Amino acid sequence: MSFTLHNRARSWFGIQEGRAFSRTSIPSKDAPRFLMFDAFYCCLLLGLDLRRHGRKENLEAAEFYRGYPEEYRSQAELIAGLLVDAELARQDIHENDRQTIEQEMVRLLDLRSTTRLSSDGDDLLNLYAAAGFEKLEDRVPPPDNLEDFMVAYHALWSSNG
Repeated sequence: MSFTLHNRARSWFGIQEGRAFSRTSIPSKDAPRFLMFDAFYCCLLLGLDLRRHGRKENLEAAEFYRGYPEEYRSQAELIAGLLVDAELARQDIHENDRQTIEQEMVRLLDLRSTTRLSSDGDDLLNLYAAAGFEKLEDRVPPPDNLEDFMVAYHALWSSNG
């Protein structure tokens, strides 16, 4: 799995040297860590909730991470399940349509992969994260620090909007 950011995400999150919110603060050893993958994951959750894909042409050309970082590896099955759920809902596949559900699961999942996703699943994960970033960018001004981001992110979820 190659993770790819939306082409405006680095700037919006102030990412430098793999850390977010670097534009206005000097990271100290006591500062909370918020890495590029954390930013990707926040965007992914929003996109999955929207049940909407972003556009491939809005993704950066180069991957920023391969596989899940150590902190996310135990969440591979959860993320795969969220992707399947979002795709079934996006395509309006009814829960009683077992054959189509099975076809989608076969298309999206690969249990031998460290991400538990097939190549199609990998690609879709990036597109959902792109859609989530676009919602974030549309609703929240670029934050200067993690605390401001988390407050705004929570407010965005709380508003269901």
